[in-house]
Amino acid sequence: MTHATEPDLGPLTWVKGEIDAALGRAREILERGCAGSEAAGLQFAQSHLHQVRGALDIVGLDGLTLFTDTLEQLLGAMARGEVPADAARHALALRALAMVGNYLEELADGAPDQPLRLAPRYLELAAARGQRDASAADLFH
Repeated sequence: MTHATEPDLGPLTWVKGEIDAALGRAREILERGCAGSEAAGLQFAQSHLHQVRGALDIVGLDGLTLFTDTLEQLLGAMARGEVPADAARHALALRALAMVGNYLEELADGAPDQPLRLAPRYLELAAARGQRDASAADLFH
């Protein structure tokens, strides 16, 4: 008999408030649209997301960490002008931010860590930054 190992979510409860606050700040920046200083706003949002990514890495949520890292990379590529910072990418970034928050909320409420649920949006994020070799399997490594 095999048993799936679930991460110890005790550390998540310690940092969840900070993660939620950083996600909220990134969302606010993206919702404002960063008029006149698009690159600077995207960099601030990316910085807040980097904090989230670091906390998730420490907690051991590898799939969600990769998902968040991919979103962070998209924001960076948009800020540097490597990909257009268009309305579609902004909307995708906002949906992905919401997904991170919702996923964490579900984990805190006792749902199992199932990174495959992140796969469709993960593939969208990767494609939006021009990464064509992304796979749902990435979320498990």
